[in-house]
Amino acid sequence: MRNSSKKYIIFFLLSLPFIVSAQIYIGQKCSISFFSKTPMEDIDAINTNSKPVFNSKNGMFVIKAAQKDFNFKSGLMQTHYNENYVESEKYPSVTFSGKLNEVLDYTKNGKYNVTLSGNLDLHGVSLFRTISGKIEVRDEKIIMESKFDIKVEDHKILIPKLLFQKIAEIIHVSFSAELVLKKN
Repeated sequence: MRNSSKKYIIFFLLSLPFIVSAQIYIGQKCSISFFSKTPMEDIDAINTNSKPVFNSKNGMFVIKAAQKDFNFKSGLMQTHYNENYVESEKYPSVTFSGKLNEVLDYTKNGKYNVTLSGNLDLHGVSLFRTISGKIEVRDEKIIMESKFDIKVEDHKILIPKLLFQKIAEIIHVSFSAELVLKKN
């Protein structure tokens, strides 16, 4: 092997970590909604202001959602949610920080069933969760979807006994996001 070829290979090997640098994706369209069904009334809300971040190189994922950004059909429901249940002044956001358990090829279009494992921090209580979902890689975008349940008592959200028929003990959460590669 010629000396110049050796130098090229050494240069390539040394620069490899920079070529395969982190691929950071940022949420452009994101929706987090929740729903509870009770005999008295259904409660649902949606937050479209959150921006998840995903590192496709190491599978790390994080999203932070402001509690006050959840919009309800009724202003009174929104006030009760923020003041009486999630105590938004004291606990202003809900956060999930975790890691994708599967290794995917983000250079090829495809659909995958996946799981994320990490901590869900809600109402000052951080719990380790494994959440199932789907990822679709489509034309350099990543589309994520998931549905999971949260027990309010697990996060020490108190429901007054008088309101147990108006607020469910289990909240159904839906998450969807379209993430695009961050431009340097």
